[in-house]
Amino acid sequence: MGVLREAGRTRVSLGALTRPEEARDELLHAVRDAARNDFEVFGEVGRIKDGAIAYLARDLSTTKLVMLRLTAESEGRNNYGLDVARELDASIASPESTCPRCGTPVRSWGRFCTQCGVDLWTDPRAGQPRSKESLLEAVREATREKYEILGEMPKAGGGIVYFARDVATGKLEALRVRSEGGAGYSVGLTGVLRSLADSIAGYRPPDPQDPRRR
Repeated sequence: MGVLREAGRTRVSLGALTRPEEARDELLHAVRDAARNDFEVFGEVGRIKDGAIAYLARDLSTTKLVMLRLTAESEGRNNYGLDVARELDASIASPESTCPRCGTPVRSWGRFCTQCGVDLWTDPRAGQPRSKESLLEAVREATREKYEILGEMPKAGGGIVYFARDVATGKLEALRVRSEGGAGYSVGLTGVLRSLADSIAGYRPPDPQDPRRR
């Protein structure tokens, strides 16, 4: 077991850079090196302005997804703290996305859109006698050929987020699962939502007249 998994935190130092644009790749390389004994690091998920960088990783022991949070320790120096987060909260950067109803930028893991109030992150397990494995398989089927589903992470306060890698671009994404009313659910990034397979009970085809889908 490495230091990061045992202690939950370690330090990362970055050498001098000849070009500022090298920093992003060098930081990812440094994180992978620091975590190599404990975690498979997939890549960067997002950055909080003047704050922590979030990297999606898989715990090699438990196979569960985690976030590795990299935070600068002192201004003007290339020393960082790297710690492990096992659930998503406001301290962890999220990918850039927009509300599927009103288009407002969404930059946190909050459940509701701050502009129109739409539920962004419905928990598909609520009230459903389905295992997490069957729900994960439903998400895989709904996004097949577009995304490689890497797994899921819980959100602080309840709910889950599925993480995926875009097959075409390799970009990491956080997929929303949300209620479409009744027992129907959809999964997607923004306004284009694809319905989950009927392994989630009560699947209902989306209404083409629904103004939220225009």
